[in-house]
Amino acid sequence: MADANKNPEPYQEWVTKFRHFYREFPIFIDSRYARALRSSDDYECYATNGPQVWKTIGDEILFCCRVQSYEHLSACIIAFLGALDDYGKILDQDGKHMDVKGAGWIAAFPAPNVTVEIAGKDPEQTSSPDQIDEEFELQADSSPKNFDFLGQQIDSGFRTAKNAAPDRCSLSIELAWLLAEAAHSEVFPAKFSYHGRHPLKGVIHDRPYPIIAIDAERSLARREVRKHERAVTREGEVECLHLRNFLESFMKDEGIELPLLSRHGIDPEESVLPQTYRDFQAAWTSTNQENQSRRSNEVAAVDAEDGTNELPASVNANLEAAVAQAERPSQ
Repeated sequence: MADANKNPEPYQEWVTKFRHFYREFPIFIDSRYARALRSSDDYECYATNGPQVWKTIGDEILFCCRVQSYEHLSACIIAFLGALDDYGKILDQDGKHMDVKGAGWIAAFPAPNVTVEIAGKDPEQTSSPDQIDEEFELQADSSPKNFDFLGQQIDSGFRTAKNAAPDRCSLSIELAWLLAEAAHSEVFPAKFSYHGRHPLKGVIHDRPYPIIAIDAERSLARREVRKHERAVTREGEVECLHLRNFLESFMKDEGIELPLLSRHGIDPEESVLPQTYRDFQAAWTSTNQENQSRRSNEVAAVDAEDGTNELPASVNANLEAAVAQAERPSQ
């Protein structure tokens, strides 16, 4: 016989938990990100460029943003780790033995990875340019949910995420290299761990890939256990300088381009741009010139039919704006 005083929820408990996670976890990240930026008044320029929800996959939420400097990257990762810690503590109080875990990776755009618009958007809001330019990339930055991001670094990021655990945030080697450099420069505070090399399907031709993580253990008791275990096994903490040097030599040996990022307020030198970007820039410039020439010929043909040699001023302004917006892509 059913208990008349019991008021059951219309959904199973796991549905309520996931809804709470989808709704609240992004708020935790926003709060932590704002806190991370308070470390310096100079970082106010990053206030509107924090991690945004890209999409959800099953029980996962994917965040993304355009990273602008080592300091900006540090704030994003600190915010993500802080949100994992805050939300994990809420789950600990619930006593249901649920947990959260995280992973991170970084990818270069517009080359060698690409941004694509998702089908099904409002046709009036879909740009569908003949050639992708910086304006298109900025749209993806502001509304990532309307775009998808494809490329080897995206694929390898998803693969490395399989090594995440509640006590460790898994990193791609490119992101680990940047964070190790940031830690060595005292921009990013973190403890790294190295878990050997293991093949990841489809990544660097299935050759063993370095498994790097950031310590994310929030239990003081388990931290103490791990500290004594290291003393028994004589396993020391990974020194950020050694980690950076190891990953740099590994990537060079595997033909993986080093990610390009500068310190806050410093623009990267043209001479250090990755080769994939240089190749993309050359091809983009050539195609852009062809497109401009084709448009000029089309305009001339229209003029000949109409018997006029000039376009209306508003059209001229639009063409000039299009040329100004399409001068060249950015890294």
